[in-house]
Amino acid sequence: MAQVVIADAGPLIAFGAIDRLSILTALFSRVAITESVRNEYATKPGADTRRVDAAIADGGLVVQTVEPSSGLLSPGLGQGESDSIRLAMEDADNTLLILDDRLARRYALQQGLNIVGTVRLLHMAEQRGLIGDAGLCVRELAEIGYRISPKLLDRIRAGGFDRPDR
Repeated sequence: MAQVVIADAGPLIAFGAIDRLSILTALFSRVAITESVRNEYATKPGADTRRVDAAIADGGLVVQTVEPSSGLLSPGLGQGESDSIRLAMEDADNTLLILDDRLARRYALQQGLNIVGTVRLLHMAEQRGLIGDAGLCVRELAEIGYRISPKLLDRIRAGGFDRPDR
């Protein structure tokens, strides 16, 4: 298992929106986020933002500083995604990056990073008895406008993806 787990803003917002941030700490005990990710989720104050702030205050989420950089890693990546990837690259072999954005995932995989997405984590939580039905969580996310595919969960459950992405 990865020694360091880093989350991008999208998955944090998703788990916060459905009040399931506890899944992250139950699976990993501690998850790092970058300051730019913190700034990104905080731009739209709401219940999800308050929940993420509470997880930081409780110590389950830890804000880490990334060395100042010249900007984005690739066109189409945001600052939060770029900084999360940079932080993961500091110890790529021992880091798991929680990332949903397709372009960011592609870039991270090209860098040899270990990645996992929200749907995989929901499936893992279901398998470990942390939640009753990952499908319900996926539907909740879809209903609030989070871009997520119930078909992906079906493929994971069917064994189409037997482990987190590498």
